[in-house]
Amino acid sequence: MNQIKTLLLTEFLIAIGLGMLGPFYSIFIEKLTNDNASIGYAYAAFWLTVGIFSPFLGKLSDKKDKKIFLLIGGFLAFIVSIFYGIITSIYQLIAVEVLNGIATACFNPAYRSLTAEMTTKRKRGFQYGLLDSVSYITYGVAALLATLVFNIFGFTALFIFSGIFQLASSLIISRKIKLR
Repeated sequence: MNQIKTLLLTEFLIAIGLGMLGPFYSIFIEKLTNDNASIGYAYAAFWLTVGIFSPFLGKLSDKKDKKIFLLIGGFLAFIVSIFYGIITSIYQLIAVEVLNGIATACFNPAYRSLTAEMTTKRKRGFQYGLLDSVSYITYGVAALLATLVFNIFGFTALFIFSGIFQLASSLIISRKIKLR
């Protein structure tokens, strides 16, 4: 059960980090480019990259140490959050979203694989439900936290907080999880 608690903590940190960006992402892009179509281009760049790289990086994580992929994914997500604070064009944003897609493709297959290994067959539905519940509730809390951070400190602080939470999640899971 300790490993499940670590997964819950990791899920919480991931959801806080990602959830902080959600409410203000479109505002950020609109201020950056003053073009609503850019939201679609950035969104497409991210999801296409995740879709293309996930099978390849997932297969690599099966052959190598999954913890390496968790660390790389978390570190890249942190870098992406920092880049959000310094980009000045749609082209830079699309490049950052491609990097974000690679970060997600590194992290998610390894994380899901570990989750499958750590849940028990008899309680898997409940354990996945618990992880989902933590994630969904945390996204709501993250939106509230993001509103406070954004209104008090602005976009740059929002990006830094988001990156720190994502990096912390990969550091915790890579240190606390024992592979079978």
